Parts: sequence; C-alpha cells; structure tokens
Amino acid sequence: MRIDAGPDDAITAHVTIDPGDPVFPGHYPGFAVLPGVYLIDYADRAVRAWRAAGLRLRAIDRCRFRRPIYPGDEVSIRLSASRSQRELRVSASAATARGPAADLRLRYEEATGP
Repeated sequence: MRIDAGPDDAITAHVTIDPGDPVFPGHYPGFAVLPGVYLIDYADRAVRAWRAAGLRLRAIDRCRFRRPIYPGDEVSIRLSASRSQRELRVSASAATARGPAADLRLRYEEATGP
C-alpha cells in the first residue's frame, strides 16, 4: 500500500490487488471479485498508518459497494477525517480506472487498553 498525503484532513491510499490472493478462486467461482471486507481492511490500515496507532475501529456506519474490483486492479482510496472529542469519523471513497467502487464511513475511538 502506498499513501499520498493531501491536506491535513485527507490522504489517498493506493493498492494493487494481488491476482494470486487465495480468496479469488472461491469468491466467486468463475467470476473473481474482491470481497468487500478487503476494502474495509485496506481503508482501516490506511487510517492507522495516517493517524498512527492508538485507534480502535468502533463502527462501520456505511458500506456501499458500487462496482466490482477485480484481481490486478489498482484501487485508490481517498480518506478524509473529522474528530469530535475521543472519536474519529472517516469517510472513504474507493475507485478503480473503471470509476467509483465503494463508499465507506468508519468510526474510531482512541484505544485505552489492550
């Protein structure tokens, strides 16, 4: 994953989807697409790299998958954040060369223990 910094409240993460990932033969047989949970994981990893450790994913407020992502696709995930007290709200938009692929809304809290 590569992360490009934008303004203080935004970044873009870039991920190339590995065609050799073992998830593809079973998701879906004959029509390999990236599982949506992978996009959530990529966005979460980008948030943690951007905002440092000490965050715990508290909620997935929105997951709208617009278009499939295929093995070998380059995915750009634009993230922006806003903070209120001990909570961080993140909006993420994923896209490929074919256009918008997903919109996510994630909520984090500061981790206070293990």
